[in-house]
Amino acid sequence: MWIEDLSNGKYKFCERYTDTKGKTRKVSVTLDKNSSRAQNEASRLLYNKIDAKLEKEKQKIEDKQNKIASITFWEVQDEYFSIYEETVKAKTASLRDTAKKKIRSLVSEDTLLSDITSVFILEILEKLYYKENYSYSYIKTLKASFNMVLDYAVSKEYLSTNPISNMKIKKKILTLEQREKKKEKYLERSELKKVIKDMAVIDKSTSLLIEFMSLTGLRFGECVAIQNKNIESDVLHINGTWDSVSNSKTTTKNIYSDRKITLPKRCLQIIEEYPLKYPNNKINKNNYVFITKDYKPIRLSVVNSRLKKLNSSKNLSTHIFRHTHIALLTELGIPLKSIMERVGHNNPQTTLSIYSHVTDKMSKNIIEKLNEIDLLN
Repeated sequence: MWIEDLSNGKYKFCERYTDTKGKTRKVSVTLDKNSSRAQNEASRLLYNKIDAKLEKEKQKIEDKQNKIASITFWEVQDEYFSIYEETVKAKTASLRDTAKKKIRSLVSEDTLLSDITSVFILEILEKLYYKENYSYSYIKTLKASFNMVLDYAVSKEYLSTNPISNMKIKKKILTLEQREKKKEKYLERSELKKVIKDMAVIDKSTSLLIEFMSLTGLRFGECVAIQNKNIESDVLHINGTWDSVSNSKTTTKNIYSDRKITLPKRCLQIIEEYPLKYPNNKINKNNYVFITKDYKPIRLSVVNSRLKKLNSSKNLSTHIFRHTHIALLTELGIPLKSIMERVGHNNPQTTLSIYSHVTDKMSKNIIEKLNEIDLLN
């Protein structure tokens, strides 16, 4: 214990102690006198203070340990998602909520967090993948959702470590047919022409939309979020995406997706030809380009359902037109970096998989052409 003289004539009696976390703390009491009796009284008060603080800390630790021992996985999941939903777009939150519901169908409500082990989760995911034939990408989504919750549990000190941080699910060996199908993520020119032509019979506006996507490489959400003010001459500023959950335009997927691209002449013609227009009294720079009869951006589910009606050997969805654009640019000899910038990719993996497949085909075509050359006759 040490004593400090105060300016008001009183005395501050101080003492140090070590808390339950091993940190040095200080307590003090102020008395009018500095006599032996006062010092004894100060010592008693100080140690009472220290005992009270340590007891409070111990009780806090005990309460936390009791909570950790009794908290369920569902409770931690709810706790995490209540925060997560405030940090992401409505559409992203909706996708994670779908995964959350699936996980809850696999993990019972009374399962304690302490019972969640790597073996427990691995058995769930392996059963879905190997036995029930869920896709590998879906398994990765579920694993990511588990991982988020368990990382949060570690940050809140409910767990000391994340049991699945190093977990890996081995991919199945693909058949030759599956491997070839996986490569075919885009449409050949002849296939694209047929899809556009066939769609025009079903719905002209959708036909124009998918042609526009094929010529720009835009994601569907980016495409239907285009407003008149985003187009200046032949330059399109892609500055947002349509969120189908909140029914509003939100920021792009990432900073690399916010970009400007030059539109080919055909795209400008498509905008002019698009059959659904705002009435004259409602035309302004905030108008969306690809709209429905109720003047709202066309919905993804509507376009995909129309694509399913087409007779095609490929699995048609709106995203195939983005991949097709990458393939078209590759055939034209555009450098990989320029393609990535145009489509808003920061990770070359997706672009490269299509780029490599197209260049492989181009190399085969070169050999075929060379084999046709006869220099002796």
